[in-house]
This record gives sequence, C-alpha cells and structure tokens, in this order.
Amino acid sequence: MMSAIRTEPLANLRQGLHVSVSQVKAWIMCPRKYAHSYVWGTAPAHRPVALAFGTAVHRALEMFYEHLQAHGSKPSVDEVQTAFVDRWTVEVRDPLPLLFDDETPDQCKDLGVALMGAFCQQGFVPDEVLAVEQPFGIELVDPETGEVCDIPLVGAIDLVAQHQGKVWLVEHKTAARRFTPDRITWDFQPTCYLHASRSLGLENPTAAFQILLKTKKPTCETIPLTRDQASVHEMIDTVFQVLKGIEAGAFPRNRGWGCAGCQYKHRCG
Repeated sequence: MMSAIRTEPLANLRQGLHVSVSQVKAWIMCPRKYAHSYVWGTAPAHRPVALAFGTAVHRALEMFYEHLQAHGSKPSVDEVQTAFVDRWTVEVRDPLPLLFDDETPDQCKDLGVALMGAFCQQGFVPDEVLAVEQPFGIELVDPETGEVCDIPLVGAIDLVAQHQGKVWLVEHKTAARRFTPDRITWDFQPTCYLHASRSLGLENPTAAFQILLKTKKPTCETIPLTRDQASVHEMIDTVFQVLKGIEAGAFPRNRGWGCAGCQYKHRCG
C-alpha cells in the first residue's frame, strides 16, 4: 500500500510565471488564438460546448475517484450521474453562452448521463487511489544543450493509482470518436506526466488514457501508453520551441477546421 502523494497546491504553482501542456497545445493549434486567450486578454464571444461538457465529465470522474479513495468503494451510478448533471447545470447557466452544434442543452445532459452510466460499468477501477488531480511543477532541462528553462511546466494528473502492483497515471478524455494510432503514440500530455512523476517520487509508472466516447452507444475504454526517453526529449524540445515563439511574439493565424467554433473569430480579422 502506498500513501497518498503530497505536493504544493496547484493554485500556488500557478501563481508565478509558468507554462502548461494545454498552453503549449493551444499555441501549436493556432498562435493567434493563444495570444487572444493568454497574452492579450481578449474577451471570448462564447464557450465551446465540448469544453463545458468535458468539464462536467471531469467533475463527475473526480467525485467517483475521491469517493473510491475515501471509502474504498465505488459511489452509486446515480451519484456519479448527479455529479455530472450538477456541473453541467452550472456550465449552462454561465453568463458566457455556449456554442452548440445541432444538439440542445438537454440532449447534451442526456448524453452525459448515459456516458456516466457507461463509465460506471466499464471504467478504470484501480486497487487503490493515490491522488486525484495531482499537481506538479517541474523544471525543464534541454537534453541537448543543458539549458535550464526559467519557466516551470505546471499541471495536474487526473488520477494517480496503484493497480496490479504498478502505479498508473491516468488522463481522462472525452471524444466523439476513437483516438487514431498517431494520437495515442504522439500526444505529449502523458509524456509530461511520466516526466513529472520523478519529482513526485513515483517509480516506473504506467501512463494511460481513459477515453469516454460520445458515440451513439456511449462507451469507455482505458488505453495503456508506451513512452521512451526519446519521447521525453521531444516533449521538452517542443515546450522550448513554443516558448521561444511566444517570447518572440510570433502569433500568426493558423486558419483551418478550428476557426468555425473559435471563441475569438470575431477578432481575427
């Protein structure tokens, strides 16, 4: 039995200058959108419904694993579904409107309830929960040059658990379709988790995606991931290169599929 991990609260880690995986991904997707969101403080016109839905799902899963950690048993399906609905209600009532596609708020709520039911049947249930939303803040060192980045990489691991004699670092995802092999191989968020695990005192952990699929018949699947040292070096290099672009004020538009639902489309020109 391992004891729960203790580190500095995430709010404290975020107080100073820092970078996160989501910020790095945002710049890669569209540097101009990154600037609107993180540099210029542009007021968004709306919130993407997928972001609000994912927030509600994460809250329900957080409640599930906190209950499992505290009581050694799973909460009821009704409790998990209620946690989703309660958070979804908060998201819908936010003054900043949600941008829906063809669905309605009630249809999204029903989908979330069904998805939580699938999770309760198929989701990852570890032998022991060590931490939920585990914060980390790590210093990055360029493996080629030895340069130390003066901006720490800060984030939180959705779930740290002990299962079948191993430590698992689990990232929860919601998606409309199954991840492609390339995304499973190259997504650097779990790579970051594995790198951060050293500072948390975790030995030889396994990273995994837990993907909740918003398909016609909602389903949940857990995918263990393999990352080597070359993957870690590439992740660090990616962060360094993005930070150089940000420091240089490189914020070009990257027009494409993401423009349709962009919160800053009205300011893009």
